[in-house]
Amino acid sequence: MRIALLSVAFLMVAACGPDKPASDESNASPPPSATATSEPSAGGATSGEVSRGVEALKNGDYATAKSAFDAAIAKNPRDADAHHYLAVTLEKTNDKAGAEREYKAALAIRPDLAEAAANLGALYVDGQKWDEAIAVLEPEAKKRGDSAPVQFNLALAYAGKGDRAGATRAFDAAMKITPNDAMLLYTYGHTLAGWHEGEQAVAKLRAAASAASGQGDLLGSVGHELLVLRAVPDCIATFDKAIAVKNAAQFRTERALCKLANKDDAGATSDLEAALKDDSS
Repeated sequence: MRIALLSVAFLMVAACGPDKPASDESNASPPPSATATSEPSAGGATSGEVSRGVEALKNGDYATAKSAFDAAIAKNPRDADAHHYLAVTLEKTNDKAGAEREYKAALAIRPDLAEAAANLGALYVDGQKWDEAIAVLEPEAKKRGDSAPVQFNLALAYAGKGDRAGATRAFDAAMKITPNDAMLLYTYGHTLAGWHEGEQAVAKLRAAASAASGQGDLLGSVGHELLVLRAVPDCIATFDKAIAVKNAAQFRTERALCKLANKDDAGATSDLEAALKDDSS
């Protein structure tokens, strides 16, 4: 199931982040959304063609996947799973209009297909079509209170629209379903920081760092947010974890800034020297 989130691959670039300066204004909006779709499951497959397409989709063979889903739809135009997975495939190949059409087709056949609703909502969030996303996700959230991706994407849509109350309600609903989801905690913390709720933001980011064990890039992103918020001890501890997973020059550079704020000049110098050596090698 797709969630419109910060793609971890985009989180680990420059010391101030890829598209946000190190200032209070950096958190003024929800994170840019990812385009990656989660790995599909064949659990809802209704035909051999759909099963074959799902396997091809998992393997990144989008041409074969599209052919299989097209064949399934030709045999049974009301195969909601085929339409849904075709939409996922089209989105993977950057055919947003085609993906939107097929998600809608899947929902027209099976209005209770939460995955299609979550994915369509994420597609709208990616395009900053906040009202369209809310129109798809809000009814689904009311019907399916147990779908964390639906609630998560709904939170992003409300945040993007500037509806803090709606975003908070949806974020909290998602947290009740998956309280230890590191990306959810990170995104919630990022959004709270944009609302200048520093103490609450740090609490969520601290929890994200705990939940993101072993996820170096995500830990680096959490550390960056803590640096922006001047939460110095948490920033250092989080980058310690990130560097233990991935000894990246960027992580050492940002940890050096945290150490400077902590008046650890020797530690900062050591990190910067290591970062320069890594960049020059």
